[in-house]
Amino acid sequence: MEELTRPVGRAAEADVTPRAAIYTYSKSKGLFIGASLEGAVIGTRKGANERYYRQPVTAFDILHGRVAAPASAAALRAALGR
Repeated sequence: MEELTRPVGRAAEADVTPRAAIYTYSKSKGLFIGASLEGAVIGTRKGANERYYRQPVTAFDILHGRVAAPASAAALRAALGR
């Protein structure tokens, strides 16, 4: 008896990131279970915040309006309507 050789399932996927395009293709026979995990990391540059605000500040305080914006931010804030 001749065994079946044709693919039972196929998947193709493409993703474009700032670094490179990624292409994948699979051809399978039988049971396939796939999973995808994605995530991002946002870091705080404490030294840059301290230099900009001229004092130690936390990202939480900045984002919650607990720290007054420096005078040097006036033009940007005006352009953003803040």
